[in-house]
Amino acid sequence: MPSVSSVRIPGLATGMDTDTMIKEMLKGEQSKVDKAKQKEQTTKWQQEIYREIIKDTKGFEEKYFSLSSKNSLLSSSAWSTLTVTSSNPNVITATGNAGANSMNYDFNVIKMAQEPKLSSNKTLTNESTLKELGLNLDETFAISFGKDGKGLSKEINIRTEPVYEKDDSGNDKLDDNGNKIIKEPADTIGTLINKINDSTSGEVKASYSEITGKFTIECKETGEKSKIEIKKGTPSVDVDGNTTVVYDQPSNALDFVFGVNNNSSIGENSQIEIKDKDGSVLKTINEEKNIFTIDGININVKGLGETKLTSKQEVQPVVDNMKAFVEDYNKIMDKVYDLLTEKKKVDYPPLTEAQKEDMSEEEIERWEKKAKEGILRNDSEMRKFMDDMQKSIFGDKMSILNDMGLTSHDDYNKKGQIALDEKKFIKALENNSDKVYQIFAKDDSSVLERMKSTIKDYTGGSSSIFARKAGLEKTASAVNNFYSEQLKRQEEGIKKLQRKMSERESQLYKQFANLESSMNKLNSQMSYFSQM
Repeated sequence: MPSVSSVRIPGLATGMDTDTMIKEMLKGEQSKVDKAKQKEQTTKWQQEIYREIIKDTKGFEEKYFSLSSKNSLLSSSAWSTLTVTSSNPNVITATGNAGANSMNYDFNVIKMAQEPKLSSNKTLTNESTLKELGLNLDETFAISFGKDGKGLSKEINIRTEPVYEKDDSGNDKLDDNGNKIIKEPADTIGTLINKINDSTSGEVKASYSEITGKFTIECKETGEKSKIEIKKGTPSVDVDGNTTVVYDQPSNALDFVFGVNNNSSIGENSQIEIKDKDGSVLKTINEEKNIFTIDGININVKGLGETKLTSKQEVQPVVDNMKAFVEDYNKIMDKVYDLLTEKKKVDYPPLTEAQKEDMSEEEIERWEKKAKEGILRNDSEMRKFMDDMQKSIFGDKMSILNDMGLTSHDDYNKKGQIALDEKKFIKALENNSDKVYQIFAKDDSSVLERMKSTIKDYTGGSSSIFARKAGLEKTASAVNNFYSEQLKRQEEGIKKLQRKMSERESQLYKQFANLESSMNKLNSQMSYFSQM
């Protein structure tokens, strides 16, 4: 047992083993410290186990409930039993949604959907100043963009001459070489591009090509309803004499770049022919975008030309993903159920430091594995989590889910787990995959959306149930939670007990030191009398 006393006086006069005697006298205090540390260790383990469940649950959520995951079950395409193949992926690629119609048609892309675009009619450089290109005066114009005449207008100010810094007298400031100090430079094609891009938040893109020497402004939206236009403002004065500017008239502000009266552009729709096996045109479609859906199949137009789209029914990928989902879910529920039901090993409390000194690492590991058992037995939050997950799955859909092959597990030892009857599930998919998708994932009342909502209640953020109990990483709850607060109090209690033990230890050493001193005096006197 370590001591805070810096002085150790062995029992030279008394013949007593002082250290051993004091250690024995402090056994009661040491026992209190050990028990407090054991309780603290149990709390740490409880928090660690909770955080393992949180990690497992969030990993499960990200795998099956995130639309960006390849295993996501929330998208319609995840429930599609239709595999679509394109003979020329450079023209069109396609994927089926749940309930999609069979596909066996030729597609001829005559024209792709285009965005509205203005392009310079002369060769420029990025450093070309607007004055060099023909702009003589500073101007203000607006770029209007959007669909159906409901475009937004963003004001752009362009400058032909630089603005110089002035002193207090209004004179131009000069640098050490006698040159005027520029406050704002004159605009170039490069600075004009930056102004347009900064003001339109990505909805309009201005760019310059070193290869072609062209300056272009194009709208993000494609289709004939999308329009981009350069407008001039109409000033108006209200009754209070305040002037406002409404940009509502076509402007020739950039004639020196785009050419006279070339101040607006309208996008174009695609033109795609759909033909039967005999080559007859069944339908010509015009779409505003190059990505659209027809007969439940997602079409992504990549280029001009012809391709053949064919489909076949294939349920196995959907079944395999569902089987993996059930297996991963059951692993979590199995772990939680074990935590709730395993009995506590009363003969295996957390080890003290003294006990660990006499054990190997393997022995300590085996002991602590048993010591952790049962420390969350009948935990109320864990039990409610299991119950709420079960309710979110079946709720009022027990009968229809059973018909589709999903049931609660009939093994009593697998409480909270679910079972999948593959034959029933395959039959449901083959008969009506869209209905399966509707029940499992289509809207907020579906099985998976309810599961996602329940998981969010327990692990979704700082205020979630498990976060308040054990804390979520990278949130305020990481330190502000039930277990962390317990650990703070336990740590303070341990320090208090250790201080008391140290004070008691110091007191005992002082008493033994006094005894030694007294015995030394007595021995000296006895020696004196003996010599007499």
